[in-house]
Amino acid sequence: MNEPNKKNAAPQSDVPDAERRRVGMVVHDDRGNASVSWRDAPADYARPVLEVLGNPGLSVKAEDASYDPYANRPPGRGSGGGTTRVTDLRKLSEHIKRMRELEARKREDGE
Repeated sequence: MNEPNKKNAAPQSDVPDAERRRVGMVVHDDRGNASVSWRDAPADYARPVLEVLGNPGLSVKAEDASYDPYANRPPGRGSGGGTTRVTDLRKLSEHIKRMRELEARKREDGE
Protein backbone atom coordinates (compact mmCIF):
# COMPACT_ATOMS: atom_id res chain seq x y z
CA MET A 1 0.00 0.00 0.00
CA ASN A 2 3.02 2.30 -0.03
CA GLU A 3 2.57 3.48 -3.60
CA PRO A 4 3.61 7.09 -4.20
CA ASN A 5 1.26 7.41 -7.21
CA LYS A 6 -1.94 7.22 -5.17
CA LYS A 7 -3.80 10.51 -4.81
CA ASN A 8 -5.19 9.89 -1.33
CA ALA A 9 -2.20 8.14 0.18
CA ALA A 10 -2.30 8.03 3.97
CA PRO A 11 0.56 9.81 5.72
CA GLN A 12 3.29 7.53 7.00
CA SER A 13 3.22 6.97 10.74
CA ASP A 14 5.42 5.05 13.11
CA VAL A 15 2.52 2.71 14.05
CA PRO A 16 2.43 -0.52 11.99
CA ASP A 17 -0.71 -1.20 9.91
CA ALA A 18 -1.62 -4.22 12.06
CA GLU A 19 -1.83 -2.08 15.21
CA ARG A 20 -3.42 0.98 13.63
CA ARG A 21 -7.16 1.11 14.28
CA ARG A 22 -9.51 3.16 12.16
CA VAL A 23 -13.23 3.74 12.21
CA GLY A 24 -15.12 4.24 8.96
CA MET A 25 -18.27 6.27 8.55
CA VAL A 26 -20.44 6.66 5.46
CA VAL A 27 -20.83 10.31 4.45
CA HIS A 28 -22.86 11.83 1.62
CA ASP A 29 -21.77 14.85 -0.39
CA ASP A 30 -24.03 17.63 -1.69
CA ARG A 31 -25.02 15.52 -4.73
CA GLY A 32 -26.00 12.53 -2.60
CA ASN A 33 -23.01 10.36 -3.52
CA ALA A 34 -21.86 8.12 -0.70
CA SER A 35 -18.25 7.66 0.33
CA VAL A 36 -16.41 6.34 3.36
CA SER A 37 -14.66 8.73 5.68
CA TRP A 38 -11.93 7.08 7.76
CA ARG A 39 -10.65 8.45 11.04
CA ASP A 40 -8.28 7.05 13.62
CA ALA A 41 -10.01 5.25 16.46
CA PRO A 42 -9.35 6.37 20.03
CA ALA A 43 -7.04 4.17 22.07
CA ASP A 44 -9.84 3.13 24.43
CA TYR A 45 -12.31 2.32 21.63
CA ALA A 46 -13.71 -1.21 21.84
CA ARG A 47 -15.60 -2.72 18.96
CA PRO A 48 -18.71 -4.70 19.86
CA VAL A 49 -18.24 -8.44 19.60
CA LEU A 50 -21.07 -10.15 17.77
CA GLU A 51 -22.18 -13.65 18.67
CA VAL A 52 -23.47 -16.25 16.28
CA LEU A 53 -26.86 -17.39 17.44
CA GLY A 54 -27.46 -20.95 16.40
CA ASN A 55 -30.76 -22.77 16.28
CA PRO A 56 -30.21 -26.54 16.19
CA GLY A 57 -33.69 -27.04 14.72
CA LEU A 58 -32.79 -25.19 11.52
CA SER A 59 -30.76 -26.63 8.70
CA VAL A 60 -30.09 -26.00 5.03
CA LYS A 61 -32.03 -28.24 2.68
CA ALA A 62 -29.83 -29.87 0.06
CA GLU A 63 -31.51 -30.08 -3.32
CA ASP A 64 -31.02 -33.16 -5.46
CA ALA A 65 -30.66 -31.43 -8.82
CA SER A 66 -30.37 -27.90 -10.07
CA TYR A 67 -33.11 -26.27 -12.11
CA ASP A 68 -32.66 -26.38 -15.87
CA PRO A 69 -35.38 -24.44 -17.72
CA TYR A 70 -34.42 -26.00 -21.05
CA ALA A 71 -34.87 -29.55 -19.77
CA ASN A 72 -38.33 -28.90 -18.30
CA ARG A 73 -41.22 -28.65 -20.71
CA PRO A 74 -44.83 -27.90 -19.86
CA PRO A 75 -47.06 -30.99 -19.71
CA GLY A 76 -48.98 -31.74 -22.88
CA ARG A 77 -46.39 -30.14 -25.11
CA GLY A 78 -43.19 -31.58 -26.38
CA SER A 79 -41.70 -33.88 -28.94
CA GLY A 80 -44.00 -36.82 -28.35
CA GLY A 81 -45.89 -38.40 -31.21
CA GLY A 82 -45.72 -35.94 -34.10
CA THR A 83 -48.86 -34.02 -33.17
CA THR A 84 -47.47 -30.84 -34.69
CA ARG A 85 -49.36 -29.44 -37.67
CA VAL A 86 -47.44 -28.58 -40.81
CA THR A 87 -48.64 -25.37 -42.46
CA ASP A 88 -48.67 -25.36 -46.24
CA LEU A 89 -48.10 -21.73 -47.18
CA ARG A 90 -49.28 -22.19 -50.78
CA LYS A 91 -52.65 -23.48 -49.63
CA LEU A 92 -52.87 -20.65 -47.13
CA SER A 93 -52.12 -18.10 -49.85
CA GLU A 94 -54.80 -19.60 -52.11
CA HIS A 95 -57.32 -19.55 -49.25
CA ILE A 96 -56.61 -15.87 -48.55
CA LYS A 97 -57.04 -15.01 -52.24
CA ARG A 98 -60.38 -16.87 -52.36
CA MET A 99 -61.61 -15.07 -49.23
CA ARG A 100 -60.66 -11.68 -50.69
CA GLU A 101 -62.44 -12.49 -53.96
CA LEU A 102 -65.52 -13.60 -52.02
CA GLU A 103 -65.55 -10.37 -49.99
CA ALA A 104 -65.11 -8.31 -53.19
CA ARG A 105 -68.07 -10.12 -54.83
CA LYS A 106 -70.23 -9.51 -51.75
CA ARG A 107 -69.41 -5.80 -51.89
CA GLU A 108 -70.24 -5.62 -55.61
CA ASP A 109 -73.55 -7.46 -55.13
CA GLY A 110 -74.48 -5.20 -52.21
CA GLU A 111 -74.08 -1.99 -54.26
